[in-house]
Amino acid sequence: MNMRWAVIAAAGLLTAADGAKEDAKVKEELQKLQGTWTFVSLEVDGNKTPEAALKGSTVVVKGDTFTTVTGDVTYKGTFKLDVAKKPKTIDLMFTEGPEKGNTSLAIYELDGDAWRICLDIGNKGRPKEFASKASSGHVLETLKRAKP
Repeated sequence: MNMRWAVIAAAGLLTAADGAKEDAKVKEELQKLQGTWTFVSLEVDGNKTPEAALKGSTVVVKGDTFTTVTGDVTYKGTFKLDVAKKPKTIDLMFTEGPEKGNTSLAIYELDGDAWRICLDIGNKGRPKEFASKASSGHVLETLKRAKP
């Protein structure tokens, strides 16, 4: 094997190894998200939702799927994580409910039993910060893991 092909082959193996590390990190992060989450706060375009309106609202994560129930509205879909980005990103693809067929680009942070997610609902692009300002088209959700 000439040296050029050896370098190309080695580069391919390193890229595959990096990909395997990223896959392992995604699987680990995915495992941390599993379960039922309740809403602590919800802000849409800078408007805070009253706590009473959030009572009973949940997000259930199972594998790479989610089900969100808010009042009598249910959203379902799948998601994809990118743990290499800072902040971490999550793409939510809605398969059922009022957002069916839509994809929301979001950022998130996970700290034990606390999960914060800021997502775009106004087709204005992925949020760059954890904030929901007036006319931003962004939703800021703060969730906590439900006790079994």
